[in-house]
Amino acid sequence: MNVKQTLESKEMMIKKIKIGIVLIYIMSCMSLAAQQSKVVDLSQRLNVGDIFNPPAKVQLMRSTDEKIDWKALEDKVVLLDLFETTCGTCIQIMPHLQELQKKHVDIFKVFVVTPQDKQTMVDFFKKNKYLKEHKVNLPVIYGDNYLRKLFPYKSIPQAILLYKGKVQAITSSGFINSENIQQLHKEGKIALPLKDDFGKASLINDQNIDNGGIKAGVIFSGYQNGVDYQPWRFELDSLTGLHKSSLYNASMYGALLSLASQAKIKASYVPRFDRVIWNVKDSTKYENFSEQPSDVWLVDHAVSYERYDMRIRTDSIQARIIMDDFVNLYGVRAYESTKKMPCLVLKKCPVVDYDGKDVGRKMTYVGTAVLAGFLDYTTLFPPVVDEAKVETRIQIGTYATIEDLNQQLAAYGVKGQVEQREIKVLVIEEVD
Repeated sequence: MNVKQTLESKEMMIKKIKIGIVLIYIMSCMSLAAQQSKVVDLSQRLNVGDIFNPPAKVQLMRSTDEKIDWKALEDKVVLLDLFETTCGTCIQIMPHLQELQKKHVDIFKVFVVTPQDKQTMVDFFKKNKYLKEHKVNLPVIYGDNYLRKLFPYKSIPQAILLYKGKVQAITSSGFINSENIQQLHKEGKIALPLKDDFGKASLINDQNIDNGGIKAGVIFSGYQNGVDYQPWRFELDSLTGLHKSSLYNASMYGALLSLASQAKIKASYVPRFDRVIWNVKDSTKYENFSEQPSDVWLVDHAVSYERYDMRIRTDSIQARIIMDDFVNLYGVRAYESTKKMPCLVLKKCPVVDYDGKDVGRKMTYVGTAVLAGFLDYTTLFPPVVDEAKVETRIQIGTYATIEDLNQQLAAYGVKGQVEQREIKVLVIEEVD
């Protein structure tokens, strides 16, 4: 197998990006109790349909204008793209937004809005290779405090569409496209999924609660508009007095994968797409395998779930009970199996001093077991199996191929070799 060619292929690059997204998702799901956010002042927040009172003055950079004439922009669809330099998705969509502005120059205007200071933004644009490669030069409102109060958020990107002096949409960036821009400009209004990081999710209504009608039970639903994504949470519900298990606006695959972790079905390896067996008719309804923006895909395919119990159980037992709900109500289950596949096997070898090129800043791994876990997480290579069992500290710099990696590993008497191994996999299976 030519690993270098495989890594350079477009298909592999897309897969790596998607695997990375899922791994980040799984890491966020590992805690059943969501972290408490700091209190945010929502007293000045605007909603869809409200009149937009623009700031009297903004600090503007990367613009030919010294100030913004908001009145003159009322005949254009204006996008306020809420942004911070630590947001990878925000950076990724910038070229797309710039192309939309060029395509619809007569009816569409983009402003990047950030609370960060001018020097931070200057340094960011100077150093970011991706944006320089795509020649991104959108106007930036920096040092913002006013707009952040009107449109508060917990997570970004967040897209605000203004038209005719009103807030027309508070949504996710995936819905900013030519069709929606033209529709809003032509019809003067548009109904887009609401992004509300402070929306409270509940699949039961107040009447049922007030009448004491909720004793126990399960509710399985789809996408909840205006509700932020929530990973699995097990808690005592203050409204009903019952023990509540809940998840909102997640992919079916993500929901099952994190459940499997909680149920301790698959705690021994990194979850990767190449370690998942799909025994289903159509895997695209379980996870976004297309190039469609995830926020758009979720509107049609997200799952939301609530379970109310009169008794409390351990997290692992509760997770297994919920997995039974997925079988009984949705007809899908997840379980661990094994499969023989190509793996990067770490083995012992004769020690060879490294005398190659400078590999840059090195990371230290306490043994090959830790190194194997990290290599698995990066998904640069096939699933990693540690047969070397070396416990000494290993320092490794940058590498692009197995050959690059092995040159450094040889100094510790270790090498990686692609061989067939029987390894654990997670099966997603539809049942009758």
